[in-house]
Amino acid sequence: MTTHQERFAEACKTTHFAPYPLKLGPDSGYVVWDVQHVRDGQKVTIDGPFFTEDEARGSADLLRGTFRGARAYQGIYDRIWNYDPRHEQVTVDQARMSRTLLAIRLGIEVPHNSAQGAKE
Repeated sequence: MTTHQERFAEACKTTHFAPYPLKLGPDSGYVVWDVQHVRDGQKVTIDGPFFTEDEARGSADLLRGTFRGARAYQGIYDRIWNYDPRHEQVTVDQARMSRTLLAIRLGIEVPHNSAQGAKE
């Protein structure tokens, strides 16, 4: 296995976004990772969201051939202000899809513990 594949397998052990404590408690926010590229002076998201930094970094490494300067970026989502559980579920579903597409680009399968993932 290559380094990307090993990091990916390790990242797939995570099936939820990491919590990020805000003023209203330890679970009031969560961390989402994506891959961005600077175009015309602005950051444009080109892949993601991802559950972990390792997934985002692996994707950025693979995308640098096409998007020079692609990097993993961390975003903080607030569960308290304007909370919508449907939006959060869509983000989780998109992260699962991003993980599956990254696995395809790496030429491996998503481990079963990641593909099923429990709902938050």
